[in-house]
Amino acid sequence: MRDIKNLLIHSPNWLGDIIMSFPAIYLIREKYKEAKITVMTKKSMFGIFKAGDLVDECLEVKRFPHLRKYRFDTVILFPNSFESAFRVFGHGIKRRIGYKADYRELMLTDAVDRKEVRWIHTADYYVNLLKAIGIDEKRPVIKLNIKEKLLNKAKDYLKTVNPDNKKIFAYGIGATNSFGKIWKEEYFAETANYLSKKYDALTLFITTPNEKEISDRISAMLLDEPIIPYMSLDMIAAILSLCSGFIGNDSGAMHVASIVGIPTLALYFATPAYQNFPIGINSHAIEKKPDNKACICGGKKCELNTFECREIIKPDEVIKKFEELIN
Repeated sequence: MRDIKNLLIHSPNWLGDIIMSFPAIYLIREKYKEAKITVMTKKSMFGIFKAGDLVDECLEVKRFPHLRKYRFDTVILFPNSFESAFRVFGHGIKRRIGYKADYRELMLTDAVDRKEVRWIHTADYYVNLLKAIGIDEKRPVIKLNIKEKLLNKAKDYLKTVNPDNKKIFAYGIGATNSFGKIWKEEYFAETANYLSKKYDALTLFITTPNEKEISDRISAMLLDEPIIPYMSLDMIAAILSLCSGFIGNDSGAMHVASIVGIPTLALYFATPAYQNFPIGINSHAIEKKPDNKACICGGKKCELNTFECREIIKPDEVIKKFEELIN
């Protein structure tokens, strides 16, 4: 097996998938301790890598025409797309490893067959690819260790919004481009009000400015104003690591909460849990589906035009399960 000195990892596109690639990156780091590991990803995703120490450097995806100057000896492609293979082809990278998919085999030196693993958990799918570089291990359960300087910055922020040092329960209330994956707003409010009152806790929303309409609707139903930190992903990860628990939709925010190790309860109703169940050390899920088999939209375009699955998991179920986790 040829050694790896200067590795490029082409990350997945979405935050949740990026988180699920972390166990694979951890295994690479453990086996090739002296290698420099660079990840190529969207600039908006730099923060989740910079929060910990799994990689040495981040490279923006759009800079791929300049890859030759970095002298990478190996690249691992986690995406399945033709485009991702095209980005790394012809830049002097001797080993180009990825799954056989999207007619890109000719641009790869190691085209790994995926017939037997196509529908396994996403994190295991990425780990399986590492057999091409001599790593044949099961997926480890890991926790993202937040850098101390960043953690202190998050603590300073929370002192300003939580001077009495109360418990903070976080909620992932959005889901990018998938309205049907968002738990009913009234249910979020009912759950947050109950938990904040019983535990004298503050409510924190992990959301984006693009989801302001949803956060405003939920906020209007709360007993107290929520904390809403519109910050970079590294700060979001650090802040979440200091919370007492998280409840949220199938979303990137939920996967961040999971990987930093806090009690995390994920809600699955429009999407299946088996491929993207949260991978953190204290992660759990409630999964329920409507009886109508037409409900297979994945949260994007409801065949019934009702998005009724958003209501199938009730607040009392969520509260009961969450209290089991935090107690």
